[in-house]
Amino acid sequence: MKKKIIWIVIFLVIASLAGIKIMMGSPAVPVESAKVIRGNIEEYIEETGNLVLEEETVIYSVSSGKIIHSAKKAGETVKAGEILARIDNSDLLLETRALEAQKLAIAAKYDDARDTTNDEEIRRLNAQVRSAEAAYEEAKSTMDNNRVLYESGAVSLDTYKSSVTKLAAAEAGLETANSSLALAQKGASVNVRKQYEAQLSEIQARIEQLKKKSEDMVIKSPIDGMIMTSEVEEGSIVQVGSKLFEIGGSKGLYIESDVLIEDIAGVKVGSTVIIDDEDIGIKAMKGTVKKIHPKAVSKMSDLGIEQKRVRVEIGLDGTIEGLRPGYDLTVKIITQSRKDTLLIAEKAVFNYQGKDHVFVDEGGFAKLRAIEKGLESNEQIEVLKGLNEGEEVILSPDETLEEGAKIKTKEA
Repeated sequence: MKKKIIWIVIFLVIASLAGIKIMMGSPAVPVESAKVIRGNIEEYIEETGNLVLEEETVIYSVSSGKIIHSAKKAGETVKAGEILARIDNSDLLLETRALEAQKLAIAAKYDDARDTTNDEEIRRLNAQVRSAEAAYEEAKSTMDNNRVLYESGAVSLDTYKSSVTKLAAAEAGLETANSSLALAQKGASVNVRKQYEAQLSEIQARIEQLKKKSEDMVIKSPIDGMIMTSEVEEGSIVQVGSKLFEIGGSKGLYIESDVLIEDIAGVKVGSTVIIDDEDIGIKAMKGTVKKIHPKAVSKMSDLGIEQKRVRVEIGLDGTIEGLRPGYDLTVKIITQSRKDTLLIAEKAVFNYQGKDHVFVDEGGFAKLRAIEKGLESNEQIEVLKGLNEGEEVILSPDETLEEGAKIKTKEA
């Protein structure tokens, strides 16, 4: 009888505990949640960009020689046309002076050749012309008389022929006298003049060439700006093609960034860019895409993988003191943006049966909800369908969390 009573008591205790458990229900699962909010979202491509000068000039030596003067050093500002350095040009100056002296000597000879005849010689030749003219007139008169006499039979044929021959000789003598006078009045012959003129032209061309070389040995800045690097030291020897200076223009800076070819479709001229760099204190500086290069190039990634990239040029919308060419900056090129849209934390979304889902807190119970995603950025996701503003979604739900499970939430 006692055993029967004991078993009844045990049964009642167990039944009571089961009843209490049923009354209390299963324990709530602790979860972290966040509200569905309205806000703005921007989708972007993040890359590294390099600061580049808008205007940059590299000066190379076009002459060989010794640097005898260095006027400017790296970091100094310069004006266009300002002298930066000089290469020794003393040998060129000596050669130029020698050629100029040679030119003067040849010019003097040329002048002498053009003035070989004086006034007295001209008078003598004029007298010869007058004498030749008189001889010609006399010979012509004699020939005319003899022709009349020959035709009348008063003189022989030989006499007439002799007078014709003498007229021809007198005519030739007159032509010679006239030619001599003309040549004397003209001066040196055309060929002689051309020889002297050719020599003078050749010497002048060599002088101009030496002057140009001498000018090239005075190194001047082609632009206003700052000397970025200087390879020049007084006393050093430079060769043709030696790099002397890098000069950055005063037009400002821009950023060059190489974007992966699979991302470039979303980048447009005019796209907004956000620029950050903690090391130099830049936070959310604005920029704008101003040029997209037409050709992709192959570049090696930090992991040694060859990638196709397209260069993008980004203009800065503001200025920050202390920026220098060559700095690397983080750039975020905005490809899409949406304002006043529904947003949830990225870690609330998971894939279930091939679709995006979230768990929503409905009266303390986890309810599975399918959603349609939009833009994604900065650990946030735009929700196009499936949720309403103010609803609570569970963050990073455990894989064991089931539909309808009782939950205890705390907001993140």
